[in-house]
Amino acid sequence: MNTSLLIVSLICLMALAACRGPASVGVDQSSLQPISYQEPVTPATPAAETRPPEEQFVVGQLTDINMDAKTFVLKDTKGNAHSFAFSETTKLTGGGGVRDLRGQEGKNATIRYVESDNRKSAVQIHI
Repeated sequence: MNTSLLIVSLICLMALAACRGPASVGVDQSSLQPISYQEPVTPATPAAETRPPEEQFVVGQLTDINMDAKTFVLKDTKGNAHSFAFSETTKLTGGGGVRDLRGQEGKNATIRYVESDNRKSAVQIHI
């Protein structure tokens, strides 16, 4: 029993010595640097959204196709007119390529488009 008590006492003394810190172990205090506080770093927020604009759809009748300005108007089922821009990369399904858009006035179409800076750009025209 005395041996067990002696071992427990030694463990407790070693734990107390470890808790007292470097001063009790004889560490050279001149090599230690004081801890300085630094402000937490906040990640920078991007100036503008990097997500592409969300695609939307509208159904109606093609009117006012201007091949030179690469624009057209679609009158939706409620009678509202929507102006769109298109380009050579705009897909035209059911009628050939966008060069074949000429002569399609009056036909029903579904337009898949993106809107950016109050401008609607057709991604796909399905006739």
